[in-house]
Amino acid sequence: MRIELNKPEKIIKRLGLEEDGMATEFFRDKVDAYCDPYIPFAGGSGNHLKNFKTYPNKHSIKYEAPYAHYHFIGKKAIGSSRPAGVKRKISNIDMKYQGGPLRGPHWDTRMMNNRGKEIIKDLQIFVKNGGKKWQKIQIWKQ
Repeated sequence: MRIELNKPEKIIKRLGLEEDGMATEFFRDKVDAYCDPYIPFAGGSGNHLKNFKTYPNKHSIKYEAPYAHYHFIGKKAIGSSRPAGVKRKISNIDMKYQGGPLRGPHWDTRMMNNRGKEIIKDLQIFVKNGGKKWQKIQIWKQ
């Protein structure tokens, strides 16, 4: 009896596990979606931090608003006007957040502490199904 196995590289690619593969992108998108209720939100203004995000690659989410860093660390910035290109100083004053009890600083870490196991389970299902049957599973889950 002779058994031929696929090369590991081929198996890794089929499962979407290569660097920046389907599984990486799936994980990024899940983290993005699950972080949504944790991201600071200013009601009515339209300048919501979550509207200023980009995806520079398949494993990153970047918030490009000028105030994103201050919200992420949760500390107020000092100084109202400044010359272009000069960063404001960070104070020790905590920001207060509206729009729900989850919103606030370090939203990625807090979300992963609360929902990380769900994301890992979803990722396992995604990989097990080769990323092909995820839509049916997702609809069934709802």
